[in-house]
Amino acid sequence: MIIISSIAIYFAGNSFARASSAIGDYFKIPRDVKGATFDAISSSMPELLVALYSVIVFKQFEVGIGTIAGSALFNLLVIPGICVFLAPLAFKVGKKVISRDALFYLISVFSLVVLIIYFKEWGIIISVILIGIYLVYLSQIAKHTKEYRNKNKAKNTRKGINIYKELGIFVAMLGVIGLFTYLLTSQSINLSRILGVSPIIIAFTITAAATSIPDTVISAVNSKKGDIDGATSNVFGSNIFDISIGLGVPLLIYSIIKGSVKIVFDNLEIVLGLLFATILVIYFFGEDRILRKREGIIMLFLYVLFVVYTILFSFGFFR
Repeated sequence: MIIISSIAIYFAGNSFARASSAIGDYFKIPRDVKGATFDAISSSMPELLVALYSVIVFKQFEVGIGTIAGSALFNLLVIPGICVFLAPLAFKVGKKVISRDALFYLISVFSLVVLIIYFKEWGIIISVILIGIYLVYLSQIAKHTKEYRNKNKAKNTRKGINIYKELGIFVAMLGVIGLFTYLLTSQSINLSRILGVSPIIIAFTITAAATSIPDTVISAVNSKKGDIDGATSNVFGSNIFDISIGLGVPLLIYSIIKGSVKIVFDNLEIVLGLLFATILVIYFFGEDRILRKREGIIMLFLYVLFVVYTILFSFGFFR
């Protein structure tokens, strides 16, 4: 069921992402903004739904945290590591992507680490903090979009786009993703029981990789087209959405209905590894904002190394 759900999410996610991208073009959204919002939100829908199901249906909010942390690590290390080989030109990102998207992502990860370490019960206040980070991020997005539209008033990006058809595909594929994400979440929890490991480990590895497929496809397609800003902003924007909205909204809903949630997160190395990877990737881009193939290989190797370490740790090694 995990394999079937992953395949279904892949195909539905492709159609969902294409419709979302077309809607972004219809409303004259710049590439890096579209990558950070429309592309990122559409490709992050599986992670949001996993978090919703984990806290509301299965009462295991740690599964949502594990999935989002694992997906963020996958997006951060694997996707740029692959895209740097697909790009037809130097993998150089715009200044806006680093100063806006990468910066807000670093803030999001640091906030997540602090919340997990110092707060064992999460409630409305924590959810407001997380959602607030995303709202501030959106305000910067809106500012950039306004500047872009003022500079490109003459361009007509709506030509050939049937907005009603795209909206219909958007809604239909959201329903399909919702169904198979539920199956993915439930069967991942069952698998953790069968293997006798923490559900967080399965969420961090298998579930996270399955939900990250749409992100990978979108960034890979953008890279092949030479849209480096779109590919990279999708990675950062998706991770910001995952942490801020993917955790904040389910937590807010649960807190309003049933009160605060006790967080039992024993695998702190997961979020610390995510923080380390974030700093490393920003360092790799450096002042010239170029990611090289050598660094892409290092990122892919680090992801494999970290996942192997996490799995071995869950089975009692290194203790």
